[in-house]
Amino acid sequence: MRQLRRFFRWYALLTKRLLRRPAYLAVLLLVPLFALALALFSRQESGVMTIALALEDPDDRAACAAVERLTEGESVLLFREVEDEASAREAVRRGQADAAWIFSADLVGKLDRFAQRGRASAVTVLQREDNVLLRLAREKLFAAIYPETSFALFTDFLASDLGAEDLSRATLRRYYASGTTAERVLRFETVEGEQADTEGSYLTAPLRGIMALLLVLCGMASGLYCYREERIGSFVWLPAGARRWLPTLSHAAAILPAAVAALIAMALGGVTVGLGRELLLMLLYVPSAALFCELLRCLCPREEHYGALIPVLAAAMLVLCPVFLDLKLLPPLRLLLPPYWYLRAVWDGAALSGLLLYMGALLALTALAARLRQSWRGL
Repeated sequence: MRQLRRFFRWYALLTKRLLRRPAYLAVLLLVPLFALALALFSRQESGVMTIALALEDPDDRAACAAVERLTEGESVLLFREVEDEASAREAVRRGQADAAWIFSADLVGKLDRFAQRGRASAVTVLQREDNVLLRLAREKLFAAIYPETSFALFTDFLASDLGAEDLSRATLRRYYASGTTAERVLRFETVEGEQADTEGSYLTAPLRGIMALLLVLCGMASGLYCYREERIGSFVWLPAGARRWLPTLSHAAAILPAAVAALIAMALGGVTVGLGRELLLMLLYVPSAALFCELLRCLCPREEHYGALIPVLAAAMLVLCPVFLDLKLLPPLRLLLPPYWYLRAVWDGAALSGLLLYMGALLALTALAARLRQSWRGL
């Protein structure tokens, strides 16, 4: 019990020392403000690309239905309706839109001709250049006109293959509706079988990964202070065992307040998965990040090497960990990074166990590296 009280006393003193630094307080304050700003921006109109939508005939019901399908709901593409074809062309020419989709008059008739002949100009696409994003965006266009296209193909099949030319369009529509279903073709689930949330904003989606990287960088910044304290002998009067673990405790003292700020930030951004799971993840991630930072410090003999490692490590974590995209690059290397295990453990129960084992491995390696470093400095 006495040792435990001493541990918390040291932790409180190290935290108090950090909280007296204005720059550190500014970082803690900026974390939830950053998340709040992202949450506010996510409610505004935004998209990775802007598509202008125009109708040749504003009274065409099929074309209006297609435009409504494109504009309703959340999307990483920003669809903006314009008055006419000339406005759409001008938007692309001025760079106000990446592309323009102009729906032809008599859209149903054009799609009927497409079903019969295999060629028809139902939608005119204007763009300054062709790239991967615009090609993917045109999949959304096909989905928007798919109901009318599938009905045209259905009608042509009945007429040409089954000899049902005399059936009225209303009768064909009833037959078509009787064979359709409102069920979703795709169902998104986590690896544990729970339904995944697919309604979140793409702006706030990487917030958790950014916060995970920030916590590691807070621990790395604490490591820079430890070099100076070793150099001036701030804790030389402590026993060797206490001196060996004091830097790790210092890193944890720097990371924990930032972790609280990160939890607040994720709550403001709407990316949390439940209070109990979030607290458990942080209780494992904070010591893992602190041990990881200390292990790197023990392996870097000079402060300059450690400082030069920080931007390299930040870039590596950004690319190798699933912050924005899970690129699956260099699998052995990404397994060494704390954010990888933390981000995987959010939805994967096996990765949560992996995070616990990862923390244990870091504890053993850091203890060995700290002992070797202390012996080397004592020679």
